Amino acid sequence: MASGLQPDEEGEEDGDEERERAQLARDILVHNEQVKLTANLMNIGAAGFAITGIVAPLTAAMATTGRVTALTLALMAVWFVLGVGLHFGARLTLTTLR
Repeated sequence: MASGLQPDEEGEEDGDEERERAQLARDILVHNEQVKLTANLMNIGAAGFAITGIVAPLTAAMATTGRVTALTLALMAVWFVLGVGLHFGARLTLTTLR
């Protein structure tokens, strides 16, 4: 005589499948959060490049001579391109979200 306390085989299979689905959902959430954190770090780096390479030299030039040299402008352009490149790298990283 079967009692209601013992799980039948169908119930175990459904429970296993449900646990696997829940584990997959958690794995996807963890992956997405890790991707967002990585993209955020890259974007912060891009902002740091802009501040370090553009704002700081401009401030220094205005505080001392009041003029920006051609070399300073060229270096500022390089820092700007690096910052924009890092920002778009962060956006590209976000395409791996599931």
